[in-house]
Amino acid sequence: MSPKILNFRAFLIVALFVTATVLCVYCYAYNTAAGIVLGVLCLIVFFALAVFFIFRFIYNKSRLVVAISFSLAAVLCIIAFSVGVTFVDRWERGAEFDGYCSVSGRVCDIDTQSGQYKLFLDDLVLNGKSADGILRINISVDDNNIADIVSCGDTLQFGAKINSVDLAQDGGKINGSAYRTDVRYTALVDSDGIVVKNFGEPRMLEKFSINLRGHLTENMGEKYGNIAFSMLTGDKHGLGTGIFDYFSAAGLGHIMAVSGLHIGFLVLLLNFLMCKVRKKIRFPIIGVVLLLYMVLADFSPSVVRAVIMAYISGIGILLGGRRDLLSSLLCAYSLILAVKPFYLFEVGFLLSFGAIFGIAVFSGIIYRFLTNHRVPKKLGNAIGGSLSASAGILPAQAYFFGKVQVLACLINIFVLPYISVVFIGIICLLPISAIPHCGSVLVACKYMLMPLDYVAYGIAHVPYTIISLKSDWLVFLCYPVMFVAGEHVMLDKCKTAVGWYSSAVCLTIIIVCAL
Repeated sequence: MSPKILNFRAFLIVALFVTATVLCVYCYAYNTAAGIVLGVLCLIVFFALAVFFIFRFIYNKSRLVVAISFSLAAVLCIIAFSVGVTFVDRWERGAEFDGYCSVSGRVCDIDTQSGQYKLFLDDLVLNGKSADGILRINISVDDNNIADIVSCGDTLQFGAKINSVDLAQDGGKINGSAYRTDVRYTALVDSDGIVVKNFGEPRMLEKFSINLRGHLTENMGEKYGNIAFSMLTGDKHGLGTGIFDYFSAAGLGHIMAVSGLHIGFLVLLLNFLMCKVRKKIRFPIIGVVLLLYMVLADFSPSVVRAVIMAYISGIGILLGGRRDLLSSLLCAYSLILAVKPFYLFEVGFLLSFGAIFGIAVFSGIIYRFLTNHRVPKKLGNAIGGSLSASAGILPAQAYFFGKVQVLACLINIFVLPYISVVFIGIICLLPISAIPHCGSVLVACKYMLMPLDYVAYGIAHVPYTIISLKSDWLVFLCYPVMFVAGEHVMLDKCKTAVGWYSSAVCLTIIIVCAL
């Protein structure tokens, strides 16, 4: 009997179909006719396959999982294509505002730490017409008198030359950052020309974020208060120049981008606090808290992915099923891309999914190898998780940043346990600090952050901490090769050979792309 692929995941079908649909939307962004033709052909094929397997299920009950998979894939693909092409059409309408415009908009965010004052405006009215998206205006630090008095909620009015941001850029790249933040226009404005039309109030979530940042910086100092705020919300606007840079160089930048790491810490804390509560009551409470936290983190791709996976895991536990990391990852991947198709080209999304993908396919193999060679289980688990996550994000790092943090694997093995203590400490002390005259308890969190800051700064200045590894889009071919090399697709008699050959293929792809 010929060897068969083991542990095939039904959600892999859905994920592959949704990815194909997103690539059709990508074609639509550059060539409308080609995108429509490819999209319609794909949808017809997906729908035909769904109908075929549904009829197969009618005659063969064992095909239920496959029938459901193809049906769900067809539905999500229709949603992804519809949402994607509609979004592209609406984005491209912004080009009509290129040039000098009269502008009215509400301040929704302020960045004063990046060398220039940046104000972000929503509720835009350009030349008397309502416009979608957000306008980012840059104001020189030497000309910041208006920026000093403006706050979130204020409505500004001015005239400026508007530049629309291209979603589909030259060279075939999608502007993932603009897509995620919805910044569709930019302008350079003299503050003398800005008039505050109305001093308004920030919205509820904006007010909460402003008060939280103010509370942290008041009790922990400007630097460590903003680091703590970034750890809690993922908002890095308040970080001074260079802080995030040396955290990233040390391989610790992920602690300032709310992700599965933070969600895991939060779930761990909530489970500990409600350990005596029945699961049927505990899980819905945790679900509501995670939903609120996702809103606070502004629905960043990484936190949405983590929350969806946490929901799937919780449902599986309640129903007595087996938790499966890869299936829940592929489910989250498909659901997110169905409503946000261009996240496939956004660096945060790819790094988040790449890290968990690496853990899903490699951590078990590494863990068993290490423990078989008498490495303690906890250390083996930490090394396996760090190495596999680093392998998973390597293609995205090479493509988007052209560099790799060499010491990231080693550092995260030892630092992550301490980060969990810091994060949980901040979460636990925040409610206490809200009590009048008790804000000083956050000083403890400041001193907990100091060693982490010193370690990140020191590692970032070690020679050869970062190596250049520029690559093009072909580097993402490493992901299917990694899947083949992982524990989910393995042939019984040639696991070692497949692993070595797959590693050689990945290395070849990276070298060829870097040349």
